Amino acid sequence: MAVKLLMKQNGPKIRLTGPITWAFAGLLLMVSSGCVDLTGRPADPVQSAVVTSDRADFQYEGHAFGMRGFLGVFSLGIDGLANRLNHDHIIQAAAIADHSKGQFQRIILRDYRKHLMHGPLILYGHSWGADDQIRVARALGRHGIKVQLLLLIDPVTPPRVPANVERCIDIYKSHPDTDWLPIWRGVPAEAKDVYRTRLTDINLRYAAVGFPTKKLTHATIIDSPGVQKMMLHAILDACRRWQGRHPKVNMANRRQTQDKMAKVSDNPSP
Repeated sequence: MAVKLLMKQNGPKIRLTGPITWAFAGLLLMVSSGCVDLTGRPADPVQSAVVTSDRADFQYEGHAFGMRGFLGVFSLGIDGLANRLNHDHIIQAAAIADHSKGQFQRIILRDYRKHLMHGPLILYGHSWGADDQIRVARALGRHGIKVQLLLLIDPVTPPRVPANVERCIDIYKSHPDTDWLPIWRGVPAEAKDVYRTRLTDINLRYAAVGFPTKKLTHATIIDSPGVQKMMLHAILDACRRWQGRHPKVNMANRRQTQDKMAKVSDNPSP
């Protein structure tokens, strides 16, 4: 990559030239547009992952969508939870990268308009993926779509949680010495309307959660078995609350999987 230092009247400027520069710029463009997921997933990871068909073998109707952090490279615990929700037939789930948020919210809007989505809508994310899930919720709110649960793990620069979110749980760990830097950190969230959104901030630096948190970092928090268990229980609680308000929905499936789900709740996999 060629670098030229240009001296102008208003100070030095750096210009990048050469084919490597153009290739790098092209990669950034594809990543930012959602065409590339650096985890090695398919060319269109959103369309292939976000499937909103009805599945009779799930205990709960609805959908849980997880969003990874920067460029889809980090936050693979997001995928682990989605795989667990699907494998154990809890609720239909998928995981995507944060740079695909625009395409993702367009798919959700399309399927809502086609009446393909039923049950609770659950959004969860880690790092910048948590920040972007707030933005997705806000975009859906402009179309009258409610989010039953917004689950944030170590958000970095979170916007205010919009009023169409019924329940928001923010699980983060503060680092007082470095939290002034708006990167690689976890911070509390703020609700736009505290009367319409029930928000809970859980700072793992101080909260008694029943598992060790001292060594957790921004990179490892999403992979912690304890945090994964907290996320799973929050999702189960949201599903059960929604089904409690809609008791006739999916009762046959609930009876078939009741014993299995009790075991899943008490013994989450790492």
